[in-house]
Amino acid sequence: MVIDPDECIDCGACIPECPVDAIFADTDVPDSEESWIDRNADESIDAEIAEGDTPVLASD
Repeated sequence: MVIDPDECIDCGACIPECPVDAIFADTDVPDSEESWIDRNADESIDAEIAEGDTPVLASD
């Protein structure tokens, strides 16, 4: 799943919700993870947008 960049308001609420600690603010991406930025842009085009029951992902 991905976070829709058009809907993101940069609040950071998704960061602690990620079960694998894979979400960083764009200014905090570790050097060792920067290669994922381009890969994510290429591969996430058709990915399902994150939704769910947590307060962060709720669609109420």
